[in-house]
Amino acid sequence: MNTLQDLEKKFNFTYPELYKQLYDDGMIIDDWDTNIPFSRLKENPPLLLFGNDIEIWEPISYREGIREMIHHEIYDISPKYRMVPFAGNGAGDMYVFQLDMQVNGEVPITFFRHDSDAEILAKNLQDFIFRQLLESLTEMDEDSMFYEDSEEEIKQNLHNQLKTHRKYLKPEQVEILENLYQRDIFEYTYRKPNGSEFKREGLLTFDEFEKLIKQETAFEKLNTKFAYWE
Repeated sequence: MNTLQDLEKKFNFTYPELYKQLYDDGMIIDDWDTNIPFSRLKENPPLLLFGNDIEIWEPISYREGIREMIHHEIYDISPKYRMVPFAGNGAGDMYVFQLDMQVNGEVPITFFRHDSDAEILAKNLQDFIFRQLLESLTEMDEDSMFYEDSEEEIKQNLHNQLKTHRKYLKPEQVEILENLYQRDIFEYTYRKPNGSEFKREGLLTFDEFEKLIKQETAFEKLNTKFAYWE
C-alpha cells in the first residue's frame, strides 16, 4: 500500500476531501520521522506543526494502526462506531475521523481517549484545524512547541504556519487568527468548574477559546462525550 487510495480500498473507507488535498500538497508528514531539519520545517510548517499537543501521522507509515482500529482489533470499541486515526498526542490518545457520524460529506473529528470517554471536537477537518490553531495560543509554556522561543520567534512561527494553512481555512477564520497574533503574550488565571485555579501564558485565554469555538464552529454534537465501548 503506497497511496491513500490503496488504504481506502483495503479498509473500505473514504478520507475527507480536505485530508486528501492536504496529503497531495505535502502537508501530511511525520514530524519526528523526517530528514528535514526542524529549522526548515518551521519556515514552511506542515499540518499543525505548532498545534496543541498533537502529532500528525503519515498514513502509509501508520497503516497497521489504522487496520487495528478500523477492524476493532484494539480497545473495546462498539461495532456501531467506525473510526480512522490520523494523529495522536503522545500519551496514547488519538484524533480520529468519526466515519459513522458523517453527514452530507462532513466527517466529525473525535478525540479518542484510550482510558476514558471519547469527545467530538469539530464537525469537519477544517474546523478542527482552526480549533487546534486557536488552542495552541492558550498555553505557551514549557509543555508547548513554543518553549524557549522568544516572543518575536513565536510570532514568526505562527505567521509561517498561517501562511501554509490559510488556503485550508475559511477567510473569517484566518482573520480571527491574524488579529490574535497581533496581541502581546500575557499571563492569565483560569478558574476550572471545580473552583481550582491555575496560571498560564498565551495570546488567548481558555474562556476566550471556548467562546470562539462555540461561535465559529458550532454544531449539534460539538464537545459531546460518549462511551465508545457501549
